Amino acid sequence: MIRKILKWSAKILTGTLVLVVLIYGGFHLWEYATGGKYIKYLSENSEVVPLEKNFSYETLGKDIEQNQLILVGEIHGFDEPSKFDVDFFKYLHKNHNVAHYFAEFDFVQANLLNDFLKTGDQELLKKTLRKWAVFQGRNNKDYFNKYMELHKYYKQLPEGEKFEIIGIDRFQDRTLLTEFLNKLSPNSNLDLGEALKMDSILILIDQLNLVYSQSPDTLSLLSHLKFNAQLVLDKENREEILFQNFSKMFKKHQLTDQKIYGFFGLSHVFQYRINGYHPLASKIRMSDLGLENKILSINIMMNDSHMVMASKQLPEFMRDSGPYTKMAVSADNMLFMYLVGVKDLKRMTPEHHKSLIKMTAQNSPYGNSSLRMTKAIQLLPVTDLFEMNDKGKPYVQYTVFVRNSDWAEPME
Repeated sequence: MIRKILKWSAKILTGTLVLVVLIYGGFHLWEYATGGKYIKYLSENSEVVPLEKNFSYETLGKDIEQNQLILVGEIHGFDEPSKFDVDFFKYLHKNHNVAHYFAEFDFVQANLLNDFLKTGDQELLKKTLRKWAVFQGRNNKDYFNKYMELHKYYKQLPEGEKFEIIGIDRFQDRTLLTEFLNKLSPNSNLDLGEALKMDSILILIDQLNLVYSQSPDTLSLLSHLKFNAQLVLDKENREEILFQNFSKMFKKHQLTDQKIYGFFGLSHVFQYRINGYHPLASKIRMSDLGLENKILSINIMMNDSHMVMASKQLPEFMRDSGPYTKMAVSADNMLFMYLVGVKDLKRMTPEHHKSLIKMTAQNSPYGNSSLRMTKAIQLLPVTDLFEMNDKGKPYVQYTVFVRNSDWAEPME
């Protein structure tokens, strides 16, 4: 009896494995066989260069002229996106007069970053990045070097051509916020070794409002800080905080007729719903800011690459020894994330190259596709997946497809 059970179990297991192999092989065969029109489109609408080279942005430049808000979304933890960010911002600044760089910093962190751009004080930069929302960017050589490169560029610019970093994220470092407010207080006895709790910060702001009752500029600054402190206390959704702050800064800096740039995590730059909610770019598109049909989104996609992860955030079998893990990441990994159609991009992008692809050209086959570049498959739920809820909509206009990026290297 036991022998019969084992025999049938072996047959079932063998049959299951054969079925899995057939489905797996059949899927890839289907993807390859139906990829012809996509390969043709990609080849006609892409700029492909080696990783060590920069894009010319020839086609993209024409689309930038027709748009006002340029957004780039990275997957945090890789080397190449930081390099792209610096090069692309320089291009935008030189060729399209972009002087405002929006980012995932809070107001105080951005204020310190702007001080860093002027001084080059590396200790100030380390202090600013200490509790940055981009966890992979803390204590990291590549993210640190990115801002060093921006400082070098800023320093050589004429006074009338300087740029400014604008932070629109929720408060991330209460110690920095406490120190910032303490400098505004003429007779403060605050212990700067400890951060105030958010409700105490609100009380301090109210006290400072009395001190600066005759100073409209400082009152405006305090009002903005109080607004953000209240958002934290109310546990407001992060996308809404990003949008509210973007809206306020857009109006404060009078950017209605200026081109502006934003570099964020990937999900924030999608222009329609993902996982049932509206990310930052979608909220801006639907707002009364006048930016509908004036947003150009660029997502960065990694293949055959490595990213930095905190070891404690990974299952034990995936960890390296030490606090950080150099994790292999690829958009064609069926276990962790497989983006349907990614093999098309691999077929026209050699190893150690990157492609800048226009996804929304007039003859694009992607607009009517319900699967390619919108459907992700995952067998092991290790990473989050994006579900595109508004099928057929232009979530992004361009994709940067990168092969063989190194990780963003932690500092020792």
